[in-house]
Amino acid sequence: MNTSRHTKIRSVTVLVVAALLLELTTAVQYISTRRAITAQITEMAKQDLTSANRTFEVKELVEAAIAAVLPEVERLIDTQQQDSLHMALQRVVANHPEIVGVDFAYRVGSDGLRDGYFTFRDDATNEIKDTVIGFDYTERTWYREGLHGTGSWSEPYMSRYYVALMSTFSRPVHDPQGRVVAVIGADVPMRELSSMAVQLYDNQQRSLIPVIILQLVGLFVLGFIMYRSILSVRKLSKVSAEKDLMNRELGIANAIQTAMLPPPLPESEFLNIVGSQVPAKQVGGDFYDYFVRDGKLFFNIGDVCGKGIPAALVMSMTQAVFRTIATKVDDPSHIVMGMNTMASRGNTTGMFATLFVGVLDLATGRLSYCNAGHEKPIIITGRNMRYLDVTANIPIGVMEEKKYNIQESVIAAGDMILLYTDGLTEAMNASGKLFGLKRVEETICGGGKTGGNSELSTFAEPQQLLETMSQAVSKFVDGAEQSDDLTMLVIKYKG
Repeated sequence: MNTSRHTKIRSVTVLVVAALLLELTTAVQYISTRRAITAQITEMAKQDLTSANRTFEVKELVEAAIAAVLPEVERLIDTQQQDSLHMALQRVVANHPEIVGVDFAYRVGSDGLRDGYFTFRDDATNEIKDTVIGFDYTERTWYREGLHGTGSWSEPYMSRYYVALMSTFSRPVHDPQGRVVAVIGADVPMRELSSMAVQLYDNQQRSLIPVIILQLVGLFVLGFIMYRSILSVRKLSKVSAEKDLMNRELGIANAIQTAMLPPPLPESEFLNIVGSQVPAKQVGGDFYDYFVRDGKLFFNIGDVCGKGIPAALVMSMTQAVFRTIATKVDDPSHIVMGMNTMASRGNTTGMFATLFVGVLDLATGRLSYCNAGHEKPIIITGRNMRYLDVTANIPIGVMEEKKYNIQESVIAAGDMILLYTDGLTEAMNASGKLFGLKRVEETICGGGKTGGNSELSTFAEPQQLLETMSQAVSKFVDGAEQSDDLTMLVIKYKG
């Protein structure tokens, strides 16, 4: 009798000890993770001021280095002195520690051949080496943007040669006749962000040591595992119910977000406009809007960084602010500045949005517009297409006091304007390839040549262009999971 009682007491004791071990493990894991994240946030806050100053300093140094070597590079490629050209690029890397590599790529000729190479500093030997560019650089932002203007910085990306975030500053290279024949770019590591990521990983790894020890002890308590398994089944049922509720709520959110899109405009002798929005998740961060006021069409299209519920919340706020401001203000740059002020004020999440706002005078065809880091719209005129010239402004939500410039163009009767988010050009198939601007142009051109004087397929109405582009993307991705929100807006000005 006493033996049975002692056995029961021991069993209960083992269960209590096992339960305490599990709770202790959870508590230690929570405290360790919280400390690691808190320490990292504190470190990031301390580095904010110094890193901002350092970023502007590095930017000026890199731009000056490329500007200094550019005349020599243009002279050497004109005289076909390839060895001297390599040496000139090697000096740039050797004399500027901020630059870890220099890209040099000739412009693709009529024969379709690509020729380019990469000069970089080897981390292992600290030697400066050359290598042939091993990818299609015509698909890279640094190449496309570098062919135009006086200099362009790419968005951050993960380098193939260094385990660090990088950004590339590129400029066009001209021959003596002033033609753009190549692109030169300087690769700059974003060391502060990379070091913060490594430090956070190390802090998390160190915090796992006591957790692992406690978990190993808990493995020997088999009775507790059985007990917790029963509780887990009950919790799983509860989680499933909560998940179903969340899915229903997301469905409602999707319906609300769809309802926020502008309704089709009535039949008009001045214009025809259609749009489509396909979120990557149940809710997304892409948006577009339009309405007619005082004989003018006010429209916008934007893309909030990220996907899901956070992006959808920012999208809803941005779309509401556009309506509020645009009903009173005609200047698109003032509309963008007002939206930027609202998006930046109190923004502690770091989320931002690219944006394009346009105002089309239906009587004259004059288009006033303002761009905030968004994709260039495409103008389709008869059998020609061109990209609308836009200023490279920063997205909204980054800097509250940022000033944005207004630009103007004239839209002729019968012209179509195609606006889109990067979900179109960055649609990805199962092999990891992107749809890209080239395929967008080929779709518009009906599979013919691309360029300013290409013969285009005739699109009678915006709906036809929208459906053709959607079918081309669907065929390209071939059932692969959608990687980003995809939004398009097509406007036909009838005059």
